[in-house]
Amino acid sequence: MPRTVFLSGPAGSGKTTVLRLSHDQKRTIWGRTAAIDTDHLFLMVDPGWDLPYDDARTALVLRQCVQLAESFFGAGYENVLIAGNAIYDAFDLNPVLPDLLRLGRVFHFSLDPSEEAVLRRTADDPDRSPAHLLKELHHLRVKRSPWSAPVDNSSLTPLETLQKVAHLVQSGAGEIHGPLAS
Repeated sequence: MPRTVFLSGPAGSGKTTVLRLSHDQKRTIWGRTAAIDTDHLFLMVDPGWDLPYDDARTALVLRQCVQLAESFFGAGYENVLIAGNAIYDAFDLNPVLPDLLRLGRVFHFSLDPSEEAVLRRTADDPDRSPAHLLKELHHLRVKRSPWSAPVDNSSLTPLETLQKVAHLVQSGAGEIHGPLAS
């Protein structure tokens, strides 16, 4: 049965790096796997990240994720990873869950590395303020819902992170069966 797997987490948690693993690496671990980075979809409407947060834009991006997932499943992909730091909220996810559950199983994971790991991973990016990164990390930890399975990937490589998520999916961790509690 096809699987949609949400990867949430703050900037520097490794979401994008996991998505960028090669097709062969993903296939070896998990079968045919497509990856959707919500940032790429947000950039289609706001290439300079100039606009303030907007619920309607987030809803549009998540609807596009559903349409892409359906296309990938129709083409024979077994898994679709959807990653972003704005996909941790029941308010945003509940509208798209019925369609995703119609397509297959749905899981949600929150990448939760240590402060040191986030700062190490972003050290070469002059556009990332350490104070802002740590503030976001703590904000998302406080906001993490019980329906999202946490993954401490502080000492894991991107490949090991995907292996851990695949193992957790096999065990049923993070599975979503219906509407999420706020």
